[in-house]
Amino acid sequence: MAESKRTETVAAHPSGWRARLARWLPDTLFGRLVLVLAVGMLATQFLTSSIWLDLRHTQTLETPTRVAAERLADAIQVLAHNHQDPQALAYLTGPGLQTRVVDQAQAPYPAEDPALQQEAQALVNRVLHVRLPQVADVQLLRLRLVDAQGHALPRSSYFGLNPFTVDYGLQIELTAGRWLVLDTQLSPGWHAQSGWEVLADVLLRVYLLRILVVVLLVLLAVRWVVTPLLRMAQAAQALERDVVAAPRMPESGPREVRQAAHAINRMQQRIAANLQERTQFLAAVSHDLRTPITRMRLRLELLDSAELERSKRKLRGDLSCMEGLIDSTLALILAREHQGPLQQIDLDALARSICQDRQEVGQAVDIQGHIHEPVMGQPVSLRRALDNLIDNALRYAGSACVVLAEDATDAYLCVEDKGPGIPAAHLERMRQPFERGDASRNQDTGGHGLGLSIVDAIAQAHGGALLLRNRQPQGLSACLRIRKNRHSPL
Repeated sequence: MAESKRTETVAAHPSGWRARLARWLPDTLFGRLVLVLAVGMLATQFLTSSIWLDLRHTQTLETPTRVAAERLADAIQVLAHNHQDPQALAYLTGPGLQTRVVDQAQAPYPAEDPALQQEAQALVNRVLHVRLPQVADVQLLRLRLVDAQGHALPRSSYFGLNPFTVDYGLQIELTAGRWLVLDTQLSPGWHAQSGWEVLADVLLRVYLLRILVVVLLVLLAVRWVVTPLLRMAQAAQALERDVVAAPRMPESGPREVRQAAHAINRMQQRIAANLQERTQFLAAVSHDLRTPITRMRLRLELLDSAELERSKRKLRGDLSCMEGLIDSTLALILAREHQGPLQQIDLDALARSICQDRQEVGQAVDIQGHIHEPVMGQPVSLRRALDNLIDNALRYAGSACVVLAEDATDAYLCVEDKGPGIPAAHLERMRQPFERGDASRNQDTGGHGLGLSIVDAIAQAHGGALLLRNRQPQGLSACLRIRKNRHSPL
Protein backbone atom coordinates (compact mmCIF):
# COMPACT_ATOMS: atom_id res chain seq x y z
CA MET A 1 0.00 0.00 0.00
CA ALA A 2 2.80 2.43 0.88
CA GLU A 3 4.61 1.61 -2.37
CA SER A 4 1.40 2.21 -4.36
CA LYS A 5 0.87 5.63 -2.73
CA ARG A 6 4.49 6.55 -3.40
CA THR A 7 4.10 5.59 -7.07
CA GLU A 8 0.93 7.66 -7.37
CA THR A 9 2.69 10.63 -5.79
CA VAL A 10 5.61 10.39 -8.23
CA ALA A 11 3.22 10.10 -11.17
CA ALA A 12 1.20 13.09 -9.99
CA HIS A 13 4.31 15.26 -9.45
CA PRO A 14 6.78 14.91 -12.33
CA SER A 15 10.47 15.49 -11.79
CA GLY A 16 11.74 19.03 -11.42
CA TRP A 17 13.43 19.29 -14.82
CA ARG A 18 10.30 18.08 -16.57
CA ALA A 19 8.18 20.64 -14.78
CA ARG A 20 10.63 23.42 -15.65
CA LEU A 21 10.72 22.25 -19.27
CA ALA A 22 6.92 22.17 -19.43
CA ARG A 23 6.75 25.79 -18.27
CA TRP A 24 8.94 26.87 -21.19
CA LEU A 25 7.07 24.87 -23.83
CA PRO A 26 4.19 26.54 -25.73
CA ASP A 27 0.75 25.45 -24.61
CA THR A 28 -0.75 25.12 -28.10
CA LEU A 29 -0.11 22.55 -30.81
CA PHE A 30 0.63 25.40 -33.22
CA GLY A 31 3.35 26.80 -30.95
CA ARG A 32 4.94 23.41 -30.31
CA LEU A 33 5.06 22.50 -33.99
CA VAL A 34 6.60 25.87 -34.82
CA LEU A 35 9.18 25.44 -32.06
CA VAL A 36 10.15 21.89 -33.04
CA LEU A 37 10.35 22.62 -36.78
CA ALA A 38 12.17 25.93 -36.39
CA VAL A 39 14.72 24.56 -33.91
CA GLY A 40 15.25 21.43 -35.99
CA MET A 41 15.74 23.30 -39.26
CA LEU A 42 18.01 25.92 -37.70
CA ALA A 43 20.05 23.26 -35.93
CA THR A 44 20.52 21.56 -39.29
CA GLN A 45 21.60 24.85 -40.84
CA PHE A 46 24.11 25.51 -38.05
CA LEU A 47 25.46 21.99 -38.31
CA THR A 48 25.91 22.36 -42.06
CA SER A 49 27.59 25.72 -41.60
CA SER A 50 29.88 24.37 -38.91
CA ILE A 51 31.03 21.62 -41.28
CA TRP A 52 31.66 24.21 -43.97
CA LEU A 53 33.55 26.47 -41.56
CA ASP A 54 35.65 23.57 -40.31
CA LEU A 55 36.50 22.64 -43.89
CA ARG A 56 37.48 26.22 -44.66
CA HIS A 57 39.73 26.35 -41.59
CA THR A 58 41.41 23.06 -42.42
CA GLN A 59 42.19 24.50 -45.87
CA THR A 60 43.27 27.90 -44.57
CA LEU A 61 46.90 27.44 -45.68
CA GLU A 62 46.17 25.92 -49.10
CA THR A 63 45.57 29.20 -50.95
CA PRO A 64 48.57 31.15 -49.57
CA THR A 65 50.82 28.10 -50.09
CA ARG A 66 49.82 27.94 -53.76
CA VAL A 67 50.43 31.70 -54.11
CA ALA A 68 53.89 31.28 -52.55
CA ALA A 69 54.69 28.51 -55.07
CA GLU A 70 53.53 30.73 -57.95
CA ARG A 71 55.75 33.58 -56.73
CA LEU A 72 58.72 31.24 -56.57
CA ALA A 73 58.01 30.10 -60.14
CA ASP A 74 57.87 33.76 -61.25
CA ALA A 75 61.26 34.43 -59.65
CA ILE A 76 62.84 31.40 -61.39
CA GLN A 77 61.47 32.51 -64.76
CA VAL A 78 62.73 36.11 -64.22
CA LEU A 79 66.25 34.76 -63.59
CA ALA A 80 66.05 32.49 -66.60
CA HIS A 81 65.01 35.37 -68.88
CA ASN A 82 67.83 37.59 -67.53
CA HIS A 83 70.77 35.16 -67.78
CA GLN A 84 70.60 34.33 -64.06
CA ASP A 85 71.34 37.94 -63.12
CA PRO A 86 70.29 38.42 -59.45
CA GLN A 87 69.72 42.13 -60.10
CA ALA A 88 66.63 41.24 -62.11
CA LEU A 89 64.95 40.03 -58.96
CA ALA A 90 64.64 43.63 -57.81
CA TYR A 91 61.46 43.88 -59.88
CA LEU A 92 59.84 41.21 -57.66
CA THR A 93 60.86 42.78 -54.37
CA GLY A 94 58.11 44.60 -52.51
CA PRO A 95 55.97 44.56 -49.36
CA GLY A 96 55.57 40.96 -48.27
CA LEU A 97 58.00 39.56 -50.86
CA GLN A 98 61.84 39.38 -50.84
CA THR A 99 63.98 37.27 -53.15
CA ARG A 100 67.76 36.75 -53.23
CA VAL A 101 70.40 34.41 -54.64
CA VAL A 102 72.89 32.91 -52.15
CA ASP A 103 75.95 30.72 -52.46
CA GLN A 104 74.98 28.08 -49.93
CA ALA A 105 71.82 26.43 -48.66
CA GLN A 106 70.02 28.01 -45.72
CA ALA A 107 69.25 26.05 -42.57
CA PRO A 108 65.49 25.51 -42.03
CA TYR A 109 63.75 26.87 -38.98
CA PRO A 110 62.58 24.39 -36.29
CA ALA A 111 59.08 23.27 -37.35
CA GLU A 112 56.23 23.74 -34.84
CA ASP A 113 54.19 21.16 -36.77
CA PRO A 114 56.46 18.91 -38.92
CA ALA A 115 53.50 17.11 -40.54
CA LEU A 116 51.91 20.38 -41.60
CA GLN A 117 55.22 21.66 -42.95
CA GLN A 118 55.74 18.50 -45.02
CA GLU A 119 52.24 18.82 -46.53
CA ALA A 120 52.87 22.47 -47.41
CA GLN A 121 56.26 21.60 -48.99
CA ALA A 122 54.65 18.82 -51.07
CA LEU A 123 51.94 21.25 -52.27
CA VAL A 124 54.57 23.85 -53.26
CA ASN A 125 56.47 21.26 -55.29
CA ARG A 126 53.29 20.08 -57.07
CA VAL A 127 52.31 23.62 -58.06
CA LEU A 128 55.85 24.55 -59.10
CA HIS A 129 56.39 21.41 -61.21
CA VAL A 130 53.16 22.05 -63.08
CA ARG A 131 54.65 25.30 -64.40
CA LEU A 132 58.33 24.29 -64.44
CA PRO A 133 58.65 20.50 -64.67
CA GLN A 134 62.46 20.59 -65.09
CA VAL A 135 63.39 22.44 -61.89
CA ALA A 136 64.62 20.81 -58.69
CA ASP A 137 62.53 20.24 -55.60
CA VAL A 138 61.75 23.10 -53.26
CA GLN A 139 62.70 23.05 -49.60
CA LEU A 140 60.37 24.77 -47.12
CA LEU A 141 62.57 26.69 -44.71
CA ARG A 142 59.88 28.35 -42.68
CA LEU A 143 56.11 28.22 -42.18
CA ARG A 144 54.66 30.20 -39.34
CA LEU A 145 51.77 32.47 -38.44
CA VAL A 146 52.56 36.06 -37.46
CA ASP A 147 50.45 38.95 -36.25
CA ALA A 148 50.49 42.53 -37.51
CA GLN A 149 53.65 43.25 -35.48
CA GLY A 150 55.47 40.20 -36.87
CA HIS A 151 55.23 38.12 -33.71
CA ALA A 152 54.82 34.40 -34.14
CA LEU A 153 51.39 32.94 -33.32
CA PRO A 154 50.40 29.36 -32.42
CA ARG A 155 48.51 27.20 -34.94
CA SER A 156 45.33 27.56 -32.86
CA SER A 157 45.10 31.06 -34.32
CA TYR A 158 43.51 29.42 -37.40
CA PHE A 159 40.27 29.29 -35.44
CA GLY A 160 40.60 32.66 -33.77
CA LEU A 161 38.97 35.95 -34.63
CA ASN A 162 42.14 38.10 -34.88
CA PRO A 163 43.80 38.67 -38.30
CA PHE A 164 47.16 37.09 -39.07
CA THR A 165 49.50 36.41 -42.01
CA VAL A 166 51.47 33.33 -43.05
CA ASP A 167 55.25 33.76 -43.26
CA TYR A 168 56.91 31.48 -45.82
CA GLY A 169 60.61 30.81 -46.42
CA LEU A 170 61.41 28.79 -49.58
CA GLN A 171 64.68 27.83 -51.23
CA ILE A 172 65.54 25.96 -54.42
CA GLU A 173 68.86 25.03 -55.96
CA LEU A 174 69.33 26.77 -59.32
CA THR A 175 72.77 25.39 -60.20
CA ALA A 176 75.61 23.90 -58.23
CA GLY A 177 76.42 26.36 -55.46
CA ARG A 178 73.61 28.80 -56.32
CA TRP A 179 70.35 28.89 -54.34
CA LEU A 180 67.29 31.03 -54.78
CA VAL A 181 65.68 32.03 -51.47
CA LEU A 182 62.16 33.52 -51.33
CA ASP A 183 60.59 35.10 -48.24
CA THR A 184 56.93 36.09 -48.48
CA GLN A 185 54.05 36.97 -46.17
CA LEU A 186 50.56 36.13 -47.39
CA SER A 187 47.08 36.60 -45.97
CA PRO A 188 44.87 33.47 -45.77
CA GLY A 189 41.65 34.82 -47.26
CA TRP A 190 39.19 36.27 -44.72
CA HIS A 191 41.89 36.49 -42.06
CA ALA A 192 42.99 39.69 -43.72
CA GLN A 193 40.15 41.41 -41.91
CA SER A 194 38.97 41.15 -38.33
CA GLY A 195 37.29 37.88 -37.45
CA TRP A 196 34.57 39.84 -35.69
CA GLU A 197 33.76 41.59 -38.96
CA VAL A 198 33.61 38.26 -40.77
CA LEU A 199 31.41 36.75 -38.03
CA ALA A 200 29.05 39.71 -38.08
CA ASP A 201 28.83 39.57 -41.85
CA VAL A 202 28.06 35.82 -41.79
CA LEU A 203 25.46 36.15 -39.04
CA LEU A 204 23.65 39.10 -40.60
CA ARG A 205 23.73 38.18 -44.26
CA VAL A 206 23.59 34.38 -44.01
CA TYR A 207 22.07 33.24 -40.75
CA LEU A 208 19.62 36.10 -40.25
CA LEU A 209 18.26 35.64 -43.76
CA ARG A 210 18.01 31.88 -43.25
CA ILE A 211 16.27 32.33 -39.92
CA LEU A 212 13.70 34.69 -41.42
CA VAL A 213 13.00 32.35 -44.35
CA VAL A 214 12.84 29.27 -42.11
CA VAL A 215 10.51 30.88 -39.58
CA LEU A 216 8.25 32.21 -42.33
CA LEU A 217 8.02 28.81 -44.02
CA VAL A 218 7.43 27.06 -40.70
CA LEU A 219 4.64 29.47 -39.78
CA LEU A 220 2.95 28.97 -43.14
CA ALA A 221 3.36 25.17 -43.08
CA VAL A 222 2.19 24.75 -39.49
CA ARG A 223 -0.79 27.05 -39.97
CA TRP A 224 -1.70 25.08 -43.09
CA VAL A 225 -1.58 21.84 -41.09
CA VAL A 226 -3.11 23.08 -37.84
CA THR A 227 -6.06 24.99 -39.33
CA PRO A 228 -8.03 21.79 -40.08
CA LEU A 229 -7.30 20.59 -36.54
CA LEU A 230 -8.65 23.86 -35.19
CA ARG A 231 -11.80 23.37 -37.26
CA MET A 232 -12.14 19.86 -35.86
CA ALA A 233 -11.72 21.17 -32.31
CA GLN A 234 -14.38 23.80 -32.92
CA ALA A 235 -16.70 21.18 -34.40
CA ALA A 236 -16.17 18.96 -31.34
CA GLN A 237 -16.94 21.89 -29.02
CA ALA A 238 -20.09 22.65 -31.01
CA LEU A 239 -21.12 19.00 -30.66
CA GLU A 240 -20.55 19.21 -26.93
CA ARG A 241 -22.87 22.22 -26.68
CA ASP A 242 -25.68 20.95 -28.92
CA VAL A 243 -25.41 17.77 -30.97
CA VAL A 244 -28.54 18.43 -33.00
CA ALA A 245 -28.00 22.12 -33.81
CA ALA A 246 -24.21 21.93 -34.35
CA PRO A 247 -23.21 22.76 -37.97
CA ARG A 248 -21.63 20.06 -40.08
CA MET A 249 -17.86 20.19 -40.43
CA PRO A 250 -16.72 21.01 -44.01
CA GLU A 251 -15.30 17.89 -45.64
CA SER A 252 -12.42 19.63 -47.38
CA GLY A 253 -8.63 19.72 -47.17
CA PRO A 254 -6.16 16.80 -47.20
CA ARG A 255 -7.49 13.24 -47.43
CA GLU A 256 -6.87 12.47 -43.75
CA VAL A 257 -8.73 15.63 -42.70
CA ARG A 258 -11.61 14.82 -45.07
CA GLN A 259 -11.87 11.34 -43.62
CA ALA A 260 -11.84 12.67 -40.05
CA ALA A 261 -14.47 15.32 -40.93
CA HIS A 262 -16.65 12.69 -42.57
CA ALA A 263 -16.34 10.48 -39.47
CA ILE A 264 -17.27 13.40 -37.19
CA ASN A 265 -20.29 14.26 -39.34
CA ARG A 266 -21.41 10.63 -39.36
CA MET A 267 -20.94 10.48 -35.60
CA GLN A 268 -23.03 13.63 -35.21
CA GLN A 269 -25.81 12.15 -37.34
CA ARG A 270 -25.83 8.90 -35.39
CA ILE A 271 -25.79 10.65 -32.01
CA ALA A 272 -28.62 12.94 -33.09
CA ALA A 273 -30.57 9.96 -34.41
CA ASN A 274 -29.96 8.03 -31.18
CA LEU A 275 -31.14 10.98 -29.10
CA GLN A 276 -34.25 11.33 -31.23
CA GLU A 277 -34.82 7.60 -30.99
CA ARG A 278 -34.41 7.68 -27.23
CA THR A 279 -36.99 10.42 -26.95
CA GLN A 280 -39.28 8.48 -29.25
CA PHE A 281 -38.77 5.32 -27.22
CA LEU A 282 -39.56 7.05 -23.98
CA ALA A 283 -42.64 8.76 -25.38
CA ALA A 284 -44.00 5.59 -26.99
CA VAL A 285 -43.22 3.33 -24.02
CA SER A 286 -44.76 5.79 -21.59
CA HIS A 287 -47.86 6.02 -23.77
CA ASP A 288 -48.20 2.26 -24.13
CA LEU A 289 -47.57 1.57 -20.46
CA ARG A 290 -49.97 4.24 -19.28
CA THR A 291 -53.01 2.44 -20.72
CA PRO A 292 -52.52 -0.94 -18.97
CA ILE A 293 -51.49 0.80 -15.76
CA THR A 294 -54.68 2.86 -15.85
CA ARG A 295 -56.75 -0.26 -16.50
CA MET A 296 -55.06 -2.06 -13.62
CA ARG A 297 -55.74 0.87 -11.31
CA LEU A 298 -59.44 0.96 -12.25
CA ARG A 299 -59.82 -2.79 -11.84
CA LEU A 300 -58.26 -2.64 -8.44
CA GLU A 301 -60.73 0.07 -7.44
CA LEU A 302 -63.67 -1.97 -8.74
CA LEU A 303 -62.40 -5.30 -7.47
CA ASP A 304 -64.83 -7.36 -5.40
CA SER A 305 -64.97 -10.97 -4.37
CA ALA A 306 -67.45 -11.93 -7.08
CA GLU A 307 -65.22 -10.81 -9.89
CA LEU A 308 -61.90 -11.86 -8.36
CA GLU A 309 -60.98 -14.54 -10.89
CA ARG A 310 -62.03 -12.50 -13.89
CA SER A 311 -60.08 -9.50 -12.60
CA LYS A 312 -56.99 -11.64 -12.04
CA ARG A 313 -57.20 -12.88 -15.58
CA LYS A 314 -57.43 -9.34 -16.94
CA LEU A 315 -54.59 -8.17 -14.73
CA ARG A 316 -52.45 -11.01 -16.05
CA GLY A 317 -53.29 -9.89 -19.56
CA ASP A 318 -52.22 -6.32 -18.81
CA LEU A 319 -48.98 -7.55 -17.28
CA SER A 320 -48.33 -9.75 -20.30
CA CYS A 321 -48.89 -6.72 -22.53
CA MET A 322 -46.36 -4.70 -20.55
CA GLU A 323 -43.91 -7.59 -20.55
CA GLY A 324 -44.28 -7.97 -24.33
CA LEU A 325 -43.57 -4.28 -24.84
CA ILE A 326 -40.45 -4.47 -22.70
CA ASP A 327 -39.24 -7.62 -24.51
CA SER A 328 -39.81 -6.02 -27.92
CA THR A 329 -37.95 -2.87 -26.90
CA LEU A 330 -35.01 -4.90 -25.59
CA ALA A 331 -35.01 -7.01 -28.76
CA LEU A 332 -34.78 -3.85 -30.89
CA ILE A 333 -31.93 -2.47 -28.79
CA LEU A 334 -29.98 -5.75 -29.02
CA ALA A 335 -30.58 -5.95 -32.77
CA ARG A 336 -29.19 -2.44 -33.27
CA GLU A 337 -26.08 -3.18 -31.21
CA HIS A 338 -25.04 -5.79 -33.82
CA GLN A 339 -23.84 -8.17 -31.11
CA GLY A 340 -23.24 -11.90 -31.35
CA PRO A 341 -20.72 -14.19 -33.04
CA LEU A 342 -20.94 -14.89 -36.76
CA GLN A 343 -21.21 -18.43 -38.06
CA GLN A 344 -22.00 -20.11 -41.32
CA ILE A 345 -25.75 -20.53 -41.79
CA ASP A 346 -27.76 -22.60 -44.25
CA LEU A 347 -30.64 -20.17 -44.81
CA ASP A 348 -32.57 -22.73 -46.83
CA ALA A 349 -32.57 -25.19 -43.92
CA LEU A 350 -33.30 -22.45 -41.37
CA ALA A 351 -36.32 -21.12 -43.25
CA ARG A 352 -37.76 -24.60 -43.93
CA SER A 353 -37.34 -25.53 -40.26
CA ILE A 354 -39.28 -22.43 -39.17
CA CYS A 355 -42.05 -23.06 -41.70
CA GLN A 356 -42.31 -26.71 -40.71
CA ASP A 357 -42.68 -25.77 -37.05
CA ARG A 358 -45.48 -23.35 -38.00
CA GLN A 359 -47.24 -25.92 -40.15
CA GLU A 360 -47.16 -28.49 -37.34
CA VAL A 361 -49.21 -26.18 -35.10
CA GLY A 362 -51.74 -25.57 -37.87
CA GLN A 363 -50.59 -22.18 -39.21
CA ALA A 364 -51.03 -21.49 -42.93
CA VAL A 365 -47.38 -21.03 -43.84
CA ASP A 366 -45.94 -22.15 -47.17
CA ILE A 367 -42.38 -21.95 -48.58
CA GLN A 368 -41.03 -21.67 -52.12
CA GLY A 369 -37.61 -21.40 -53.76
CA HIS A 370 -34.13 -22.25 -52.52
CA ILE A 371 -30.93 -20.59 -51.25
CA HIS A 372 -28.01 -22.87 -52.06
CA GLU A 373 -25.04 -20.86 -50.82
CA PRO A 374 -24.56 -20.52 -47.04
CA VAL A 375 -24.00 -17.07 -45.51
CA MET A 376 -22.21 -15.72 -42.42
CA GLY A 377 -24.63 -14.44 -39.80
CA GLN A 378 -26.25 -14.73 -36.39
CA PRO A 379 -28.74 -17.64 -36.33
CA VAL A 380 -30.81 -16.39 -33.38
CA SER A 381 -31.22 -12.92 -34.91
CA LEU A 382 -32.17 -14.25 -38.34
CA ARG A 383 -34.71 -16.65 -36.82
CA ARG A 384 -36.26 -13.78 -34.87
CA ALA A 385 -36.43 -11.61 -38.01
CA LEU A 386 -38.15 -14.32 -40.08
CA ASP A 387 -40.54 -15.11 -37.21
CA ASN A 388 -41.51 -11.44 -36.97
CA LEU A 389 -42.28 -11.23 -40.68
CA ILE A 390 -44.35 -14.42 -40.59
CA ASP A 391 -46.23 -13.20 -37.48
CA ASN A 392 -47.10 -9.94 -39.24
CA ALA A 393 -48.42 -11.82 -42.28
CA LEU A 394 -50.50 -14.16 -40.14
CA ARG A 395 -51.89 -11.28 -38.08
CA TYR A 396 -53.06 -9.20 -41.05
CA ALA A 397 -53.74 -11.85 -43.74
CA GLY A 398 -54.16 -15.17 -41.91
CA SER A 399 -51.55 -16.87 -44.11
CA ALA A 400 -47.95 -16.42 -45.22
CA CYS A 401 -45.71 -17.61 -48.04
CA VAL A 402 -41.94 -17.62 -47.54
CA VAL A 403 -40.07 -17.13 -50.84
CA LEU A 404 -36.33 -17.88 -50.95
CA ALA A 405 -34.08 -16.40 -53.65
CA GLU A 406 -30.45 -15.39 -54.20
CA ASP A 407 -28.14 -13.65 -56.62
CA ALA A 408 -24.36 -13.26 -56.86
CA THR A 409 -24.06 -10.95 -53.84
CA ASP A 410 -27.23 -11.28 -51.71
CA ALA A 411 -29.67 -13.78 -50.31
CA TYR A 412 -33.39 -12.93 -49.96
CA LEU A 413 -35.90 -14.16 -47.37
CA CYS A 414 -39.25 -12.77 -48.50
CA VAL A 415 -42.57 -13.21 -46.70
CA GLU A 416 -45.60 -12.52 -48.89
CA ASP A 417 -49.25 -12.28 -47.86
CA LYS A 418 -52.63 -11.38 -49.34
CA GLY A 419 -53.67 -8.92 -46.65
CA PRO A 420 -54.60 -5.26 -46.94
CA GLY A 421 -51.00 -4.12 -47.40
CA ILE A 422 -49.64 -0.74 -46.27
CA PRO A 423 -50.48 2.66 -47.79
CA ALA A 424 -47.69 3.64 -50.17
CA ALA A 425 -47.05 6.88 -48.28
CA HIS A 426 -46.35 4.90 -45.10
CA LEU A 427 -44.05 2.19 -46.50
CA GLU A 428 -40.77 3.94 -45.67
CA ARG A 429 -42.02 5.06 -42.28
CA MET A 430 -42.92 1.55 -41.18
CA ARG A 431 -39.27 0.76 -40.47
CA GLN A 432 -39.24 3.37 -37.67
CA PRO A 433 -39.86 2.20 -34.08
CA PHE A 434 -43.44 2.36 -32.79
CA GLU A 435 -44.87 3.01 -36.24
CA ARG A 436 -48.07 0.99 -36.73
CA GLY A 437 -50.42 0.45 -39.59
CA ASP A 438 -53.29 0.65 -37.08
CA ALA A 439 -53.60 4.24 -35.87
CA SER A 440 -55.68 3.18 -32.89
CA ARG A 441 -52.62 1.60 -31.24
CA ASN A 442 -54.70 -1.48 -30.39
CA GLN A 443 -52.30 -4.14 -29.17
CA ASP A 444 -54.47 -6.91 -30.60
CA THR A 445 -54.42 -5.55 -34.17
CA GLY A 446 -51.28 -3.46 -34.40
CA GLY A 447 -48.82 -4.87 -31.89
CA HIS A 448 -46.23 -2.54 -30.38
CA GLY A 449 -44.92 -1.18 -33.68
CA LEU A 450 -41.43 -2.67 -33.15
CA GLY A 451 -41.56 -5.83 -35.27
CA LEU A 452 -40.45 -4.30 -38.57
CA SER A 453 -37.91 -2.08 -36.78
CA ILE A 454 -36.32 -5.17 -35.25
CA VAL A 455 -36.21 -6.91 -38.65
CA ASP A 456 -34.64 -3.81 -40.27
CA ALA A 457 -31.98 -3.58 -37.54
CA ILE A 458 -31.13 -7.28 -37.97
CA ALA A 459 -30.91 -6.83 -41.74
CA GLN A 460 -28.52 -3.89 -41.36
CA ALA A 461 -26.41 -5.93 -38.95
CA HIS A 462 -26.04 -8.50 -41.74
CA GLY A 463 -25.08 -5.93 -44.36
CA GLY A 464 -28.53 -5.80 -45.92
CA ALA A 465 -31.89 -4.09 -45.53
CA LEU A 466 -35.62 -4.67 -45.13
CA LEU A 467 -37.47 -4.16 -48.43
CA LEU A 468 -41.21 -3.45 -48.28
CA ARG A 469 -43.55 -3.29 -51.28
CA ASN A 470 -47.25 -3.76 -51.90
CA ARG A 471 -48.34 -6.63 -54.10
CA GLN A 472 -50.99 -6.52 -56.79
CA PRO A 473 -53.92 -6.75 -56.55
CA GLN A 474 -53.41 -6.79 -52.78
CA GLY A 475 -51.01 -7.96 -50.14
CA LEU A 476 -47.55 -7.09 -48.85
CA SER A 477 -44.07 -8.41 -49.61
CA ALA A 478 -41.55 -7.97 -46.78
CA CYS A 479 -38.11 -9.05 -48.00
CA LEU A 480 -35.07 -9.54 -45.76
CA ARG A 481 -31.95 -8.96 -47.91
CA ILE A 482 -28.70 -10.41 -46.50
CA ARG A 483 -25.24 -9.84 -47.95
CA LYS A 484 -23.15 -12.89 -48.80
CA ASN A 485 -19.39 -13.31 -48.18
CA ARG A 486 -19.46 -11.26 -45.00
CA HIS A 487 -16.67 -12.01 -42.51
CA SER A 488 -17.00 -9.42 -39.73
CA PRO A 489 -19.80 -7.49 -38.03
CA LEU A 490 -20.57 -4.04 -39.36
